[in-house]
Amino acid sequence: MQILEAEVNLREETRVAEQAKPAVKPEDHGKQANKLAGSQSEIQQRTETLTQHIRELPDSENEFPKEIELLTRVANVMGEASGILARPETGRPAIGAETEAIELLLMSRRINPKGGGGGGGNSPGGGGKGSTVDSALALIGGGANEKEVREDRGIAQATGESGPALPEEFRTGLDAYFNRLEKGTK
Repeated sequence: MQILEAEVNLREETRVAEQAKPAVKPEDHGKQANKLAGSQSEIQQRTETLTQHIRELPDSENEFPKEIELLTRVANVMGEASGILARPETGRPAIGAETEAIELLLMSRRINPKGGGGGGGNSPGGGGKGSTVDSALALIGGGANEKEVREDRGIAQATGESGPALPEEFRTGLDAYFNRLEKGTK
């Protein structure tokens, strides 16, 4: 999750650098692109370290072959992105490579609030337990405003109600998931 969040943030920084390109000196843009390339290399190293830790697990080649393969592909794509950023190029090629890395990371493991799951490929969650909502949950970060207060104003959809609220057991599971996520990022 942390590698995914770092890659999403890097892609956003790359977009900002590309948008600012016309307004800054070429050498300043080059410095920013090199800084982004360094960040990409650090994320690639974290991915390679994670892959190595998985390989060190007992019977990892039989238990986690898809994860190892996907994370190896992610590291390779991140290496390509780092090279593109070092040119310095912050446009479509760089953003495309970063997006590809993000998509591969999303394939590596689907989120399942009840635990278990795992595996990527054709059966996310290791047996079809994942859903299309899972990848959106994976992109939720700490947020920019920690003191933000949100309130539900009870506004219904223009096309009608979507149905009843989530059952209590799902809300409890989601609350536990987000509490663990917050504790892990501090």
